[in-house]
Amino acid sequence: MSLSVRRRAIYTGLMGHFAEDELLPLLSLWEAKYADKPSFALNEFLAEVASRTGRKFERAKLYRELVGALTASPNKLLPDPEPRLQAWRQGAGKRAEEVSGQDVRARQTFLILSGMLFDELEPALVPSLRRFAAGNLGGMQLETEARLRLRGWLEQGGASGLAALGLEDLRRLLNLLYIGLCEYLGPIAADHTLSRTVRRASELDLPFPPEQLL
Repeated sequence: MSLSVRRRAIYTGLMGHFAEDELLPLLSLWEAKYADKPSFALNEFLAEVASRTGRKFERAKLYRELVGALTASPNKLLPDPEPRLQAWRQGAGKRAEEVSGQDVRARQTFLILSGMLFDELEPALVPSLRRFAAGNLGGMQLETEARLRLRGWLEQGGASGLAALGLEDLRRLLNLLYIGLCEYLGPIAADHTLSRTVRRASELDLPFPPEQLL
């Protein structure tokens, strides 16, 4: 089976579960790391998809859909997204997200660490902390689109809002959340809360050491 047909199958299988802005990075990931592997490696691919996107989905169901698409007649598959994928890789006038490397691993860890940090807080405080950070993004020197996407992540959640952030951006964002904690809890409690969260995260097998986000 040609790469084009396999790409069409993966695209068809993922289409019902992810938005277009999430699909292209995931397709690029699949092509870079999994396209030449046997079909059972799709489980590994879906595990990485869950880690990258922070999304919860029925992995077994999606696995069956992908295998079904790979074994389906090509005339039942969606058209090859290769032109859009190439445009995305070239940036299409925008900064394209990497599919591997330090920044991607740092984003994966940041998503888990920030979730653990929010879980440490009283539920009523979390929206206030998110709004505080969303209202103080001016110092992060992000492009307009990246800032809007990050604001959306802070206000609504989801993983795609972090897509344009590199390691230094993530460090600034974590520091911004820490400043917010100081505002609401006081410096001592903020220090204890952040330290406790980083210590807990360090016990997990995360793709990037959480201490390096400080």
